[in-house]
Amino acid sequence: MTKLVIAGHADCPYYARAELLADDLKINLPSFSVHKIVKHPKEWEPWLQQLCKKNGWGHRKSPIVWRELIDRGGKGVLIGGSNEFQEYASGYYGITSKQMSTDMTKIAGENIETKLLVDAEEEHERSLSKPLHVCITNAASPVAYHMVREIAQGDVLGKGTEVSIKLLTEPDCIKTVEGMKMEMEDLACPLLRNIVLTTDVKHAFKDASAIIFLDEIAQSEDMEKAEWLRQNAEVYTEYAKVLNSTALPDVKVIVAGTGPLNFNAFILGHFTPSILRQNVVALARLEENHAKSAIARRIKVKTAGVLNLVIWGNIGGTTHTDLKKAKVRGCDGAIWGPPFYSRPVGEMVHDDKWLQTEYLEGLKTYKETIEGALQHRAAFSEAHSIISLLTDWWNGSKGDNLYSLGVLSEGWYDLPEGIVFSLPVKFQKGNWEVAQDINISEDVHKTLKSIAEELIKEKEVIFPPPRVSPPPGVEEVGDESEKKVFGTDETGEAGKENGEMNEQSGEGVTKEDGPLSKIPEESEVDSKEGEKTTDTEKSGEEA
Repeated sequence: MTKLVIAGHADCPYYARAELLADDLKINLPSFSVHKIVKHPKEWEPWLQQLCKKNGWGHRKSPIVWRELIDRGGKGVLIGGSNEFQEYASGYYGITSKQMSTDMTKIAGENIETKLLVDAEEEHERSLSKPLHVCITNAASPVAYHMVREIAQGDVLGKGTEVSIKLLTEPDCIKTVEGMKMEMEDLACPLLRNIVLTTDVKHAFKDASAIIFLDEIAQSEDMEKAEWLRQNAEVYTEYAKVLNSTALPDVKVIVAGTGPLNFNAFILGHFTPSILRQNVVALARLEENHAKSAIARRIKVKTAGVLNLVIWGNIGGTTHTDLKKAKVRGCDGAIWGPPFYSRPVGEMVHDDKWLQTEYLEGLKTYKETIEGALQHRAAFSEAHSIISLLTDWWNGSKGDNLYSLGVLSEGWYDLPEGIVFSLPVKFQKGNWEVAQDINISEDVHKTLKSIAEELIKEKEVIFPPPRVSPPPGVEEVGDESEKKVFGTDETGEAGKENGEMNEQSGEGVTKEDGPLSKIPEESEVDSKEGEKTTDTEKSGEEA
Protein backbone atom coordinates (compact mmCIF):
# COMPACT_ATOMS: atom_id res chain seq x y z
CA MET A 1 0.00 0.00 0.00
CA THR A 2 1.29 3.47 -0.94
CA LYS A 3 0.86 6.45 1.35
CA LEU A 4 1.86 9.93 0.24
CA VAL A 5 2.07 12.99 2.47
CA ILE A 6 1.56 16.40 0.86
CA ALA A 7 2.28 19.52 2.91
CA GLY A 8 2.21 23.19 2.02
CA HIS A 9 1.03 26.60 3.10
CA ALA A 10 -2.64 27.29 2.48
CA ASP A 11 -2.31 30.09 -0.11
CA CYS A 12 0.23 28.25 -2.30
CA PRO A 13 -1.15 27.55 -5.85
CA TYR A 14 1.42 24.77 -6.36
CA TYR A 15 0.16 23.03 -3.24
CA ALA A 16 -3.35 23.25 -4.79
CA ARG A 17 -2.11 21.53 -7.97
CA ALA A 18 -0.31 18.76 -6.01
CA GLU A 19 -3.40 18.27 -3.83
CA LEU A 20 -5.71 17.75 -6.81
CA LEU A 21 -3.24 15.40 -8.47
CA ALA A 22 -3.06 13.32 -5.27
CA ASP A 23 -6.88 13.18 -5.18
CA ASP A 24 -6.89 11.78 -8.74
CA LEU A 25 -4.39 9.10 -7.73
CA LYS A 26 -6.51 8.14 -4.73
CA ILE A 27 -9.65 7.83 -6.87
CA ASN A 28 -8.00 5.72 -9.59
CA LEU A 29 -5.77 3.51 -7.43
CA PRO A 30 -7.42 1.21 -4.84
CA SER A 31 -4.38 0.88 -2.55
CA PHE A 32 -3.34 4.51 -2.54
CA SER A 33 -3.78 6.87 0.44
CA VAL A 34 -3.01 10.56 0.87
CA HIS A 35 -2.40 12.57 4.03
CA LYS A 36 -2.57 16.37 3.68
CA ILE A 37 -0.93 18.90 5.96
CA VAL A 38 -2.03 22.51 5.49
CA LYS A 39 -0.13 25.22 7.36
CA HIS A 40 -0.81 28.90 7.80
CA PRO A 41 1.70 30.94 5.76
CA LYS A 42 3.27 32.31 8.98
CA GLU A 43 3.76 28.79 10.33
CA TRP A 44 5.19 27.29 7.15
CA GLU A 45 8.89 28.25 7.22
CA PRO A 46 9.72 27.12 10.80
CA TRP A 47 7.65 23.95 10.37
CA LEU A 48 9.41 23.05 7.10
CA GLN A 49 12.85 23.71 8.58
CA GLN A 50 12.13 21.46 11.55
CA LEU A 51 10.78 18.69 9.29
CA CYS A 52 13.78 18.76 6.95
CA LYS A 53 16.24 18.88 9.84
CA LYS A 54 14.62 15.83 11.41
CA ASN A 55 14.72 13.80 8.18
CA GLY A 56 17.91 15.15 6.66
CA TRP A 57 16.19 16.70 3.63
CA GLY A 58 17.17 19.84 1.72
CA HIS A 59 13.75 21.02 0.55
CA ARG A 60 13.00 24.76 0.89
CA LYS A 61 9.67 25.55 -0.79
CA SER A 62 5.95 24.73 -0.81
CA PRO A 63 4.69 22.11 -1.30
CA ILE A 64 6.76 19.19 -0.06
CA VAL A 65 5.76 15.63 -0.93
CA TRP A 66 7.16 12.42 0.50
CA ARG A 67 6.29 8.76 0.58
CA GLU A 68 5.75 6.96 3.90
CA LEU A 69 7.24 3.47 4.08
CA ILE A 70 4.32 2.02 6.02
CA ASP A 71 5.24 -1.55 5.13
CA ARG A 72 8.84 -1.34 6.34
CA GLY A 73 8.96 1.50 8.84
CA GLY A 74 11.72 4.06 9.00
CA LYS A 75 11.69 7.66 7.76
CA GLY A 76 9.90 8.57 4.57
CA VAL A 77 11.39 8.98 1.09
CA LEU A 78 11.39 12.53 -0.22
CA ILE A 79 9.76 13.01 -3.63
CA GLY A 80 10.15 16.78 -3.85
CA GLY A 81 7.96 19.71 -4.79
CA SER A 82 5.05 20.10 -7.19
CA ASN A 83 7.01 19.44 -10.39
CA GLU A 84 8.79 16.39 -8.94
CA PHE A 85 5.46 15.00 -7.78
CA GLN A 86 3.98 15.38 -11.30
CA GLU A 87 6.92 13.48 -12.78
CA TYR A 88 6.51 10.79 -10.09
CA ALA A 89 2.77 10.37 -10.82
CA SER A 90 3.28 10.34 -14.60
CA GLY A 91 6.20 7.91 -14.52
CA TYR A 92 4.73 5.37 -12.05
CA TYR A 93 0.99 5.65 -12.65
CA GLY A 94 0.56 7.46 -15.98
CA ILE A 95 -1.55 10.25 -14.42
CA THR A 96 -0.78 13.96 -14.94
CA SER A 97 -2.28 17.26 -13.82
CA LYS A 98 -4.03 19.47 -16.37
CA GLN A 99 -4.77 22.39 -14.03
CA MET A 100 -4.40 25.91 -15.44
CA SER A 101 -2.65 28.68 -13.52
CA THR A 102 -5.92 30.59 -13.02
CA ASP A 103 -7.58 27.51 -11.51
CA MET A 104 -4.60 26.91 -9.23
CA THR A 105 -4.74 30.50 -7.96
CA LYS A 106 -8.50 30.31 -7.36
CA ILE A 107 -8.18 27.05 -5.41
CA ALA A 108 -5.31 28.52 -3.36
CA GLY A 109 -7.59 31.42 -2.37
CA GLU A 110 -10.29 29.00 -1.28
CA ASN A 111 -7.73 26.99 0.68
CA ILE A 112 -6.55 29.96 2.75
CA GLU A 113 -10.16 30.97 3.52
CA THR A 114 -10.93 27.43 4.65
CA LYS A 115 -7.74 27.27 6.71
CA LEU A 116 -8.57 30.48 8.55
CA LEU A 117 -12.12 29.27 9.22
CA VAL A 118 -10.94 25.89 10.54
CA ASP A 119 -8.32 27.57 12.77
CA ALA A 120 -10.97 29.91 14.17
CA GLU A 121 -13.28 26.99 14.96
CA GLU A 122 -10.50 25.07 16.69
CA GLU A 123 -9.56 28.15 18.72
CA HIS A 124 -13.19 28.58 19.75
CA GLU A 125 -13.37 24.95 20.90
CA ARG A 126 -10.21 25.40 22.94
CA SER A 127 -11.63 28.55 24.53
CA LEU A 128 -14.69 26.63 25.71
CA SER A 129 -12.47 24.37 27.78
CA LYS A 130 -10.29 26.49 30.05
CA PRO A 131 -7.74 24.35 31.87
CA LEU A 132 -6.74 25.07 35.44
CA HIS A 133 -3.13 26.15 35.71
CA VAL A 134 -1.12 24.49 38.48
CA CYS A 135 2.40 25.73 39.14
CA ILE A 136 5.10 23.79 41.00
CA THR A 137 8.30 25.57 42.01
CA ASN A 138 11.65 23.77 42.32
CA ALA A 139 10.30 21.30 39.77
CA ALA A 140 13.55 19.32 39.74
CA SER A 141 12.72 18.12 43.25
CA PRO A 142 11.79 14.43 43.57
CA VAL A 143 8.67 15.58 45.40
CA ALA A 144 7.48 17.32 42.23
CA TYR A 145 8.17 14.16 40.22
CA HIS A 146 5.77 12.18 42.41
CA MET A 147 3.06 14.86 42.34
CA VAL A 148 2.57 15.61 38.66
CA ARG A 149 1.02 12.26 37.74
CA GLU A 150 -1.79 12.55 40.29
CA ILE A 151 -2.52 16.14 39.25
CA ALA A 152 -2.57 15.19 35.55
CA GLN A 153 -4.99 12.31 36.09
CA GLY A 154 -7.69 14.67 37.31
CA ASP A 155 -8.23 13.14 40.75
CA VAL A 156 -7.09 16.29 42.54
CA LEU A 157 -8.97 19.14 40.86
CA GLY A 158 -12.04 17.18 39.91
CA LYS A 159 -13.08 14.65 37.30
CA GLY A 160 -13.45 16.16 33.86
CA THR A 161 -11.30 19.22 34.65
CA GLU A 162 -8.44 19.82 32.25
CA VAL A 163 -5.17 20.96 33.79
CA SER A 164 -2.07 22.73 32.56
CA ILE A 165 1.00 22.05 34.72
CA LYS A 166 3.72 24.67 34.87
CA LEU A 167 7.11 23.48 36.10
CA LEU A 168 9.30 26.31 37.41
CA THR A 169 12.97 25.41 37.68
CA GLU A 170 16.47 26.88 37.73
CA PRO A 171 18.38 27.04 34.41
CA ASP A 172 20.90 24.42 35.52
CA CYS A 173 18.07 21.91 36.14
CA ILE A 174 16.41 22.28 32.73
CA LYS A 175 17.51 18.88 31.42
CA THR A 176 16.17 17.04 34.46
CA VAL A 177 12.78 18.71 34.21
CA GLU A 178 12.66 18.18 30.44
CA GLY A 179 12.98 14.45 31.09
CA MET A 180 10.08 14.61 33.54
CA LYS A 181 8.02 16.53 30.97
CA MET A 182 8.65 13.87 28.32
CA GLU A 183 7.69 11.10 30.72
CA MET A 184 4.45 12.88 31.61
CA GLU A 185 3.58 13.26 27.93
CA ASP A 186 4.12 9.52 27.49
CA LEU A 187 1.36 8.86 30.04
CA ALA A 188 -1.18 10.39 27.63
CA CYS A 189 -3.50 11.58 30.42
CA PRO A 190 -6.77 12.74 28.78
CA LEU A 191 -7.16 15.71 31.12
CA LEU A 192 -3.60 16.99 30.78
CA ARG A 193 -3.83 19.92 28.35
CA ASN A 194 -0.10 20.65 28.38
CA ILE A 195 3.06 20.79 30.47
CA VAL A 196 5.02 24.03 30.45
CA LEU A 197 8.65 24.11 31.50
CA THR A 198 9.93 27.57 32.41
CA THR A 199 12.56 29.49 34.33
CA ASP A 200 10.46 32.67 34.27
CA VAL A 201 8.54 33.22 37.52
CA LYS A 202 6.04 35.58 35.88
CA HIS A 203 5.18 33.04 33.21
CA ALA A 204 4.88 30.28 35.80
CA PHE A 205 2.53 32.21 38.09
CA LYS A 206 0.37 33.83 35.41
CA ASP A 207 -3.31 32.87 35.79
CA ALA A 208 -2.38 30.08 38.20
CA SER A 209 -5.23 28.53 40.18
CA ALA A 210 -2.89 26.63 42.52
CA ILE A 211 0.79 27.13 43.33
CA ILE A 212 2.87 24.64 45.31
CA PHE A 213 6.17 25.93 46.70
CA LEU A 214 8.81 23.23 47.09
CA ASP A 215 11.83 25.47 47.58
CA GLU A 216 14.72 24.21 49.67
CA ILE A 217 16.93 26.81 51.34
CA ALA A 218 19.51 24.89 53.33
CA GLN A 219 20.79 26.11 56.68
CA SER A 220 24.47 25.34 57.03
CA GLU A 221 25.88 24.29 60.38
CA ASP A 222 27.64 27.62 60.91
CA MET A 223 24.68 29.75 59.80
CA GLU A 224 22.76 31.61 62.46
CA LYS A 225 19.01 31.18 62.58
CA ALA A 226 18.39 34.86 61.94
CA GLU A 227 20.50 34.84 58.79
CA TRP A 228 18.70 31.74 57.53
CA LEU A 229 15.34 33.41 58.08
CA ARG A 230 16.52 36.47 56.16
CA GLN A 231 17.53 34.30 53.22
CA ASN A 232 14.10 32.67 53.21
CA ALA A 233 12.46 36.09 53.45
CA GLU A 234 14.40 37.37 50.45
CA VAL A 235 13.34 34.44 48.28
CA TYR A 236 9.68 34.52 49.27
CA THR A 237 9.46 38.32 49.08
CA GLU A 238 10.50 38.13 45.44
CA TYR A 239 7.98 35.37 44.86
CA ALA A 240 5.29 37.48 46.54
CA LYS A 241 5.87 40.47 44.24
CA VAL A 242 5.26 38.33 41.15
CA LEU A 243 2.42 36.38 42.76
CA ASN A 244 0.62 39.57 43.68
CA SER A 245 0.65 40.87 40.11
CA THR A 246 0.16 37.76 37.97
CA ALA A 247 -1.79 35.01 39.77
CA LEU A 248 -5.57 34.84 40.11
CA PRO A 249 -6.97 36.56 43.22
CA ASP A 250 -8.40 33.26 44.49
CA VAL A 251 -5.24 31.23 43.80
CA LYS A 252 -4.58 28.52 46.39
CA VAL A 253 -0.99 28.61 47.68
CA ILE A 254 0.64 25.74 49.59
CA VAL A 255 4.04 26.33 51.16
CA ALA A 256 5.86 23.01 51.44
CA GLY A 257 9.45 21.94 50.82
CA THR A 258 12.02 22.38 53.56
CA GLY A 259 12.66 25.32 55.81
CA PRO A 260 10.57 27.47 58.16
CA LEU A 261 7.20 26.81 56.53
CA ASN A 262 5.11 28.98 58.87
CA PHE A 263 7.54 31.88 58.44
CA ASN A 264 7.63 31.53 54.65
CA ALA A 265 3.83 31.36 54.43
CA PHE A 266 3.63 34.52 56.54
CA ILE A 267 6.06 36.36 54.24
CA LEU A 268 4.09 35.32 51.16
CA GLY A 269 0.78 36.38 52.65
CA HIS A 270 2.14 39.67 53.99
CA PHE A 271 3.43 40.87 50.62
CA THR A 272 0.47 39.73 48.48
CA PRO A 273 -2.43 42.05 49.39
CA SER A 274 -4.32 41.13 46.21
CA ILE A 275 -4.44 37.45 47.23
CA LEU A 276 -6.96 36.19 49.78
CA ARG A 277 -5.03 35.77 53.03
CA GLN A 278 -6.82 32.52 53.87
CA ASN A 279 -5.54 31.07 50.59
CA VAL A 280 -1.88 31.04 51.67
CA VAL A 281 -1.23 28.05 53.93
CA ALA A 282 1.67 25.98 55.26
CA LEU A 283 1.79 22.20 54.93
CA ALA A 284 1.27 20.46 58.27
CA ARG A 285 -0.16 17.21 56.92
CA LEU A 286 3.19 15.49 56.51
CA GLU A 287 3.87 15.71 60.26
CA GLU A 288 0.26 14.75 60.90
CA ASN A 289 0.67 11.63 58.76
CA HIS A 290 3.92 10.75 60.55
CA ALA A 291 2.10 10.89 63.88
CA LYS A 292 -0.84 8.85 62.56
CA SER A 293 1.35 6.13 61.10
CA ALA A 294 3.20 5.69 64.41
CA ILE A 295 -0.12 5.16 66.19
CA ALA A 296 -1.33 2.80 63.44
CA ARG A 297 1.77 0.61 63.70
CA ARG A 298 1.42 0.45 67.47
CA ILE A 299 -2.17 -0.81 67.43
CA LYS A 300 -1.92 -2.66 64.08
CA VAL A 301 -4.46 -0.76 61.99
CA LYS A 302 -4.10 1.02 58.67
CA THR A 303 -2.96 4.62 58.89
CA ALA A 304 -6.14 5.87 57.19
CA GLY A 305 -8.07 4.51 60.18
CA VAL A 306 -6.48 7.05 62.55
CA LEU A 307 -8.57 10.22 62.48
CA ASN A 308 -8.70 13.67 64.07
CA LEU A 309 -5.09 13.73 65.24
CA VAL A 310 -4.03 17.39 65.30
CA ILE A 311 -0.62 19.04 65.01
CA TRP A 312 -0.50 22.49 66.60
CA GLY A 313 2.25 25.05 66.24
CA ASN A 314 5.32 25.78 64.14
CA ILE A 315 5.87 23.20 61.40
CA GLY A 316 9.53 22.27 61.34
CA GLY A 317 9.96 23.95 64.73
CA THR A 318 8.12 23.27 67.96
CA THR A 319 4.81 21.47 67.61
CA HIS A 320 2.27 19.89 69.91
CA THR A 321 0.66 16.59 68.90
CA ASP A 322 -2.89 16.51 70.23
CA LEU A 323 -4.57 13.12 70.72
CA LYS A 324 -7.58 14.33 72.65
CA LYS A 325 -10.04 13.99 69.77
CA ALA A 326 -8.06 11.31 67.91
CA LYS A 327 -9.99 8.14 67.17
CA VAL A 328 -9.44 4.83 65.39
CA ARG A 329 -11.59 2.99 62.88
CA GLY A 330 -11.18 -0.57 61.70
CA CYS A 331 -9.49 -1.74 64.88
CA ASP A 332 -9.43 -5.41 65.87
CA GLY A 333 -11.02 -5.72 69.29
CA ALA A 334 -13.75 -7.29 71.34
CA ILE A 335 -16.26 -4.69 70.19
CA TRP A 336 -17.17 -4.63 66.51
CA GLY A 337 -19.25 -2.11 64.63
CA PRO A 338 -20.05 -0.71 61.18
CA PRO A 339 -17.32 0.96 59.12
CA PHE A 340 -17.99 4.36 60.69
CA TYR A 341 -17.62 2.99 64.24
CA SER A 342 -14.58 4.38 66.02
CA ARG A 343 -12.91 4.30 69.43
CA PRO A 344 -10.59 6.83 71.13
CA VAL A 345 -6.87 6.38 70.49
CA GLY A 346 -6.16 6.41 74.23
CA GLU A 347 -8.37 3.37 74.78
CA MET A 348 -6.71 1.45 71.99
CA VAL A 349 -3.09 2.22 72.84
CA HIS A 350 -3.43 1.23 76.54
CA ASP A 351 -0.01 2.73 77.31
CA ASP A 352 0.24 6.34 78.48
CA LYS A 353 3.93 6.00 79.18
CA TRP A 354 4.62 5.03 75.56
CA LEU A 355 2.58 7.98 74.31
CA GLN A 356 4.60 10.37 76.43
CA THR A 357 8.08 8.93 75.83
CA GLU A 358 8.82 6.55 72.96
CA TYR A 359 6.08 7.98 70.77
CA LEU A 360 7.48 11.48 71.13
CA GLU A 361 11.08 10.42 70.59
CA GLY A 362 10.10 8.41 67.55
CA LEU A 363 8.36 11.40 65.97
CA LYS A 364 11.39 13.60 66.54
CA THR A 365 13.61 11.25 64.56
CA TYR A 366 11.00 9.81 62.20
CA LYS A 367 12.20 11.61 59.10
CA GLU A 368 15.83 10.69 59.68
CA THR A 369 14.87 7.07 60.35
CA ILE A 370 12.88 6.58 57.15
CA GLU A 371 15.39 8.44 54.97
CA GLY A 372 18.21 6.45 56.51
CA ALA A 373 16.45 3.25 55.51
CA LEU A 374 15.72 4.54 52.01
CA GLN A 375 19.16 6.10 51.53
CA HIS A 376 17.44 9.05 49.87
CA ARG A 377 14.79 11.67 50.59
CA ALA A 378 11.31 10.39 51.49
CA ALA A 379 9.75 12.24 48.58
CA PHE A 380 6.77 9.97 47.96
CA SER A 381 5.12 10.55 51.35
CA GLU A 382 5.73 14.30 51.14
CA ALA A 383 4.21 14.45 47.67
CA HIS A 384 1.16 12.51 48.81
CA SER A 385 0.65 14.79 51.81
CA ILE A 386 0.59 17.81 49.48
CA ILE A 387 -1.76 16.14 47.02
CA SER A 388 -4.17 15.00 49.74
CA LEU A 389 -4.23 18.53 51.20
CA LEU A 390 -4.94 20.11 47.80
CA THR A 391 -7.62 17.49 47.06
CA ASP A 392 -9.43 18.13 50.36
CA TRP A 393 -9.08 21.88 49.98
CA TRP A 394 -10.39 21.89 46.42
CA ASN A 395 -13.18 19.33 46.73
CA GLY A 396 -13.93 19.25 50.46
CA SER A 397 -13.05 16.48 52.90
CA LYS A 398 -15.17 13.51 53.85
CA GLY A 399 -17.38 13.69 56.89
CA ASP A 400 -16.54 15.95 59.81
CA ASN A 401 -12.87 14.99 60.16
CA LEU A 402 -10.20 17.30 61.54
CA TYR A 403 -6.90 18.03 59.80
CA SER A 404 -3.87 20.16 60.61
CA LEU A 405 -3.09 23.25 58.55
CA GLY A 406 -0.76 26.22 58.97
CA VAL A 407 -3.00 29.29 58.64
CA LEU A 408 -2.83 32.97 59.52
CA SER A 409 -4.08 33.32 63.08
CA GLU A 410 -7.09 35.52 63.74
CA GLY A 411 -6.97 35.06 67.50
CA TRP A 412 -8.44 31.56 67.71
CA TYR A 413 -7.73 29.77 71.01
CA ASP A 414 -6.47 33.06 72.45
CA LEU A 415 -3.37 32.93 70.23
CA PRO A 416 -1.78 36.12 68.87
CA GLU A 417 -3.01 37.42 65.56
CA GLY A 418 -0.71 37.97 62.62
CA ILE A 419 1.32 34.73 62.77
CA VAL A 420 0.94 31.53 60.77
CA PHE A 421 0.08 28.76 63.23
CA SER A 422 -0.87 25.11 62.62
CA LEU A 423 -4.45 24.64 63.83
CA PRO A 424 -7.22 22.02 63.55
CA VAL A 425 -9.38 22.71 60.48
CA LYS A 426 -12.25 21.24 58.52
CA PHE A 427 -12.52 21.50 54.74
CA GLN A 428 -15.56 22.48 52.75
CA LYS A 429 -15.42 22.75 48.99
CA GLY A 430 -12.86 25.45 48.22
CA ASN A 431 -12.55 26.64 51.80
CA TRP A 432 -11.32 25.68 55.26
CA GLU A 433 -12.52 26.70 58.69
CA VAL A 434 -10.83 26.41 62.06
CA ALA A 435 -12.50 23.95 64.45
CA GLN A 436 -13.13 25.97 67.60
CA ASP A 437 -14.78 23.32 69.78
CA ILE A 438 -11.62 21.70 71.14
CA ASN A 439 -11.10 22.15 74.87
CA ILE A 440 -7.46 22.53 75.82
CA SER A 441 -5.99 22.46 79.31
CA GLU A 442 -4.08 25.29 80.92
CA ASP A 443 -0.78 23.48 80.45
CA VAL A 444 -1.41 22.90 76.76
CA HIS A 445 -2.51 26.49 76.32
CA LYS A 446 0.74 27.56 77.96
CA THR A 447 2.62 25.41 75.46
CA LEU A 448 0.78 26.92 72.52
CA LYS A 449 1.45 30.43 73.81
CA SER A 450 5.15 29.61 74.06
CA ILE A 451 5.17 28.30 70.47
CA ALA A 452 3.44 31.52 69.42
CA GLU A 453 6.25 33.49 71.06
CA GLU A 454 8.70 31.42 69.01
CA LEU A 455 6.89 32.42 65.83
CA ILE A 456 6.69 36.07 66.88
CA LYS A 457 10.45 36.16 67.42
CA GLU A 458 11.00 34.63 63.98
CA LYS A 459 8.75 37.34 62.56
CA GLU A 460 10.66 40.07 64.44
CA VAL A 461 13.84 39.14 62.59
CA ILE A 462 12.27 40.82 59.55
CA PHE A 463 9.82 43.14 61.29
CA PRO A 464 11.46 44.38 64.55
CA PRO A 465 9.04 45.72 67.16
CA PRO A 466 8.87 49.51 67.50
CA ARG A 467 11.18 51.01 70.12
CA VAL A 468 9.52 52.74 73.04
CA SER A 469 11.19 55.99 74.07
CA PRO A 470 11.80 56.45 77.83
CA PRO A 471 9.99 59.19 79.77
CA PRO A 472 11.67 62.61 79.83
CA GLY A 473 14.58 62.75 82.25
CA VAL A 474 15.06 58.97 82.32
CA GLU A 475 18.27 57.71 80.78
CA GLU A 476 17.71 55.11 78.02
CA VAL A 477 19.41 51.80 78.72
CA GLY A 478 19.78 48.55 76.89
CA ASP A 479 20.53 50.07 73.50
CA GLU A 480 23.12 47.47 72.64
CA SER A 481 20.91 44.54 73.61
CA GLU A 482 18.07 45.92 71.53
CA LYS A 483 20.33 46.05 68.51
CA LYS A 484 21.18 42.39 68.74
CA VAL A 485 19.71 40.10 66.12
CA PHE A 486 17.37 37.50 67.52
CA GLY A 487 19.09 34.16 67.94
CA THR A 488 22.60 35.54 68.55
CA ASP A 489 24.53 36.65 71.60
CA GLU A 490 27.18 39.31 71.85
CA THR A 491 29.85 37.08 70.34
CA GLY A 492 27.69 36.18 67.33
CA GLU A 493 27.12 32.62 68.51
CA ALA A 494 23.72 31.01 68.55
CA GLY A 495 21.62 32.10 71.50
CA LYS A 496 21.53 29.80 74.48
CA GLU A 497 17.79 30.04 74.76
CA ASN A 498 17.35 27.57 71.92
CA GLY A 499 17.18 24.44 74.02
CA GLU A 500 15.26 21.23 73.65
CA MET A 501 12.20 20.25 75.54
CA ASN A 502 9.46 17.66 75.42
CA GLU A 503 5.96 18.78 76.37
CA GLN A 504 4.02 15.91 77.92
CA SER A 505 0.42 16.70 78.62
CA GLY A 506 -2.61 14.50 79.14
CA GLU A 507 -3.96 15.59 75.76
CA GLY A 508 -0.94 14.80 73.66
CA VAL A 509 2.77 15.26 73.25
CA THR A 510 5.07 18.03 72.06
CA LYS A 511 8.04 17.64 69.79
CA GLU A 512 10.63 20.09 68.55
CA ASP A 513 12.48 19.83 65.27
CA GLY A 514 13.72 23.42 65.01
CA PRO A 515 16.23 25.37 67.04
CA LEU A 516 13.74 27.74 68.65
CA SER A 517 12.01 26.72 71.86
CA LYS A 518 11.07 28.52 75.04
CA ILE A 519 8.65 26.07 76.61
CA PRO A 520 8.42 26.51 80.41
CA GLU A 521 10.30 23.83 82.31
CA GLU A 522 7.52 23.28 84.79
CA SER A 523 5.32 21.80 82.10
CA GLU A 524 7.90 19.21 81.11
CA VAL A 525 7.42 16.91 84.07
CA ASP A 526 4.41 18.10 86.00
CA SER A 527 1.94 17.58 83.16
CA LYS A 528 -1.64 17.18 84.22
CA GLU A 529 -3.40 13.92 83.54
CA GLY A 530 -6.80 15.07 84.79
CA GLU A 531 -8.40 15.17 81.36
CA LYS A 532 -7.83 11.43 80.71
CA THR A 533 -11.26 9.97 81.32
CA THR A 534 -11.02 6.34 80.25
CA ASP A 535 -10.56 3.56 82.78
CA THR A 536 -7.45 2.36 81.01
CA GLU A 537 -5.80 5.75 81.26
CA LYS A 538 -6.76 6.17 84.91
CA SER A 539 -5.28 2.80 85.77
CA GLY A 540 -2.10 3.89 84.01
CA GLU A 541 -1.89 6.91 86.30
CA GLU A 542 -2.36 4.81 89.41
CA ALA A 543 0.33 2.41 88.27
